[in-house]
Amino acid sequence: MKKLYQNIRLITLLTLLVLCSNKIFADDVALDAAIIDVAPVLLEELDQTRGLGGIVDVDVTNNANLAAELTDNKVSDSVTGYNIIDQGSFHDASGVFSIIQNTGNNVIIQDSTIITITITPE
Repeated sequence: MKKLYQNIRLITLLTLLVLCSNKIFADDVALDAAIIDVAPVLLEELDQTRGLGGIVDVDVTNNANLAAELTDNKVSDSVTGYNIIDQGSFHDASGVFSIIQNTGNNVIIQDSTIITITITPE
C-alpha cells in the first residue's frame, strides 16, 4: 500500500510538472475535450461510483464494553522503566495496529478495536 501511495504521488507530481511547464490553462483543456468529442460525466453518475455510492440505508452501531477490577495489590521495592518511541519505530508498519505502553505498577490496560467493513452487492 505504501508503494502504491508513493507511485500515485509521483504520478501526480509529474502531471503537475507537465502542466506547469506547458502552461496549460482550463480553456485549453476544455477545447481539447471538444476536439476529441468526450462528454463530461454527470454528477449523478459520479455519486454512484463514490465511496458508499448506491448504499441507501446504513445503520452501524458499535459498542465495546470493557470492565476490569484491580484490588488488594501491593508493590514493594519496585523499579519502573521508560517508554521510548523513537524514529523508525513504526517503519514499514501497515494495517491496523495498537500500541500500549505502561511504566507503572498495579495497572489494568484494556484495549479494544472495532473495524467495520461494509460490502454491498451491485
